[in-house]
Amino acid sequence: YLEDAMEACSSASSLTAQLVTFAKGGAPVRKAMLLSGLIQESVRPALSGSNVRCEYSLAEDLWMAEVDAGQIGQVIRGMVLNAREAMPQGGVISVRAENVVGSVHEHPSLPTGEYVRVSIADQGTGIAKDVLPKIFDPYYSTKHRGDQKGMGLGLTICHAVVQKHGGAIAVKSEVGIGTTFDIYLPATGKLISGEKASAPVGVPRHGRVLIMDDEE
Repeated sequence: YLEDAMEACSSASSLTAQLVTFAKGGAPVRKAMLLSGLIQESVRPALSGSNVRCEYSLAEDLWMAEVDAGQIGQVIRGMVLNAREAMPQGGVISVRAENVVGSVHEHPSLPTGEYVRVSIADQGTGIAKDVLPKIFDPYYSTKHRGDQKGMGLGLTICHAVVQKHGGAIAVKSEVGIGTTFDIYLPATGKLISGEKASAPVGVPRHGRVLIMDDEE
């Protein structure tokens, strides 16, 4: 029962975040930060209660990026949740963050420059070649949750958020092997010599939980 409740809360939270992004027009409020901590904080709830685990490869010399932490956190959670759903039998999701110098030749939608690339790779069912060009289209979905079809907003919003940050998303997929999403975010500059990306500091877990139910 608790696992079902957690799943329902997670879905409601994700949908609310998506609708808020649409309602606000999605204008990011950015600040320069290291993405390593944000990545780990965003992946953890997306895999909670599942039989999928994550392997991280986060560069210690990762450049800073100027991002809206809430929006980019939403993008990472959405991507990881997609990867989780692609592996109903369980498996491993690989999350990598590294520095890259992108060129127009490699990524026509991006100007040449320095980027932080966040890659999320699964070992799932993969995406068919005829479906791949449509995955960022609004309301396009191949997912079914029970008797209900997916809303088809998740990847659309991820794409819009990353674009508004001056970045881009690339995807590679093979049916039966898995899918990799590469998120490119413009870097603000290299780390000061000797500075390292650190894991998020633990936060004391205190608070109140309000539970409301209309059934006895």
